[in-house]
Amino acid sequence: MTEVYSMDPLIIKTPYEMSYKHSYGKTSKFFTSLSAGKLMATRCDHCKFTFLPPRADCPYCLAETKWVEISGKGIVHTFSTLYFSGEKFLKDLPFQLVYVELEGVDTLFLTRLKIKDKNSTKIGMKIKMKISREPEWRSSDVWAEPED
Repeated sequence: MTEVYSMDPLIIKTPYEMSYKHSYGKTSKFFTSLSAGKLMATRCDHCKFTFLPPRADCPYCLAETKWVEISGKGIVHTFSTLYFSGEKFLKDLPFQLVYVELEGVDTLFLTRLKIKDKNSTKIGMKIKMKISREPEWRSSDVWAEPED
């Protein structure tokens, strides 16, 4: 049933549902490894670059990459506090997104930061990546927390 909130301008609420099939293709191992408690990145043996998010092929030399397990330790490169979100994270508002520099990885990784005191987030702060015990097979299965 559609609910009308306003007539000028017209604002309505309409139920909406959509299902679709999605393939992670050659980067599927990232998600299947999360379900086993492992954080995996890809590495180009030719260029010596390690990528997270993973890439099936090196963007520099086009060689196929290899899977490597990483520690999940790193630091906050930059961050932003979000006050609006999609439905999945509405209950977490406000929350922080961070780009993290992970040990052994040459790219930045965008993820959520789960932290009690959002005012304590600092660039250079040490973090540790955490993995959900109940995978949904999405990027939200992994997040950062301050390192103890």
